[in-house]
Amino acid sequence: MRARLLDMDVVAGVVLAGLGAFVAARALDWELLNEDGAGPGFFPLGYGAAILVLSAALVLRAVLRPRPTPADAGAGGHVRALVTWAAFAAAAGTMRWIGFVAAFAALTAFVVMFVFKRGWRSAALVAAGCAGGFWLLFAVAMGVGLPAGPWGF
Repeated sequence: MRARLLDMDVVAGVVLAGLGAFVAARALDWELLNEDGAGPGFFPLGYGAAILVLSAALVLRAVLRPRPTPADAGAGGHVRALVTWAAFAAAAGTMRWIGFVAAFAALTAFVVMFVFKRGWRSAALVAAGCAGGFWLLFAVAMGVGLPAGPWGF
């Protein structure tokens, strides 16, 4: 059991639980609801609670999963993680030229194809759905100004 507590998922879960507790505690100092609806503490409280729940799930999964065999160990997961971070950075860097929606769609398609190993059709559908839904929710429904590319979105 002691080796399980030193698992990096357990360590990450405990650190994230601390972050979630801090965010939730700070959000309680702010107004949660007001006459206009959600106050400044409403969404941070939700974020903090979500971080707490997900970090608990991460720790439980790490403690309860079977031990990996030496054949399971490999650099594939680390490489995919680093490449995904690089793709995220590239998407953030290109947003001002191609727009948020296009950069987010490209990032989503890349993650679906590279990380989840799905085909280009699945990647295109997920990317269009996620980017379109994000645009509808934030740009159209909430009026948030997202970086627009040469296509106007």
